[in-house]
Amino acid sequence: MIKTRDDIAHIIASLRNNFNAFIMDRLAKEGITELVPSHGAILVVLYENGPQPMKVICERVRRDKSTLTVLARKLEVLGYIRREPDENDNRVTILHLTEKGVNFQSLFERISEELYHKIWGDTPAR
Repeated sequence: MIKTRDDIAHIIASLRNNFNAFIMDRLAKEGITELVPSHGAILVVLYENGPQPMKVICERVRRDKSTLTVLARKLEVLGYIRREPDENDNRVTILHLTEKGVNFQSLFERISEELYHKIWGDTPAR
């Protein structure tokens, strides 16, 4: 007999894997193979709030500083963001969208809407 707790964990893990596969497939169809869903968590914070300190983004995306640093460096190398020291405190790093990052927003939102409709169908939006 399956324990309810184990079954729920399995279902959640399967859903997450399916959602990520959907996102990766849509990105690949657009010729974008270098991004992964975890990059999207950073981008959405920047889309919604503008430039943000890494500490704030860590809290919002629930990632530790070392994980966020790796993800941010990759986004920087790919040209989606730039990292700059805070003018008032050089210990603080602020993440900013680049032109490429800003231009990616429309595709990001389109894929997000496709995923929303795949999950919820015609249910009224949020």
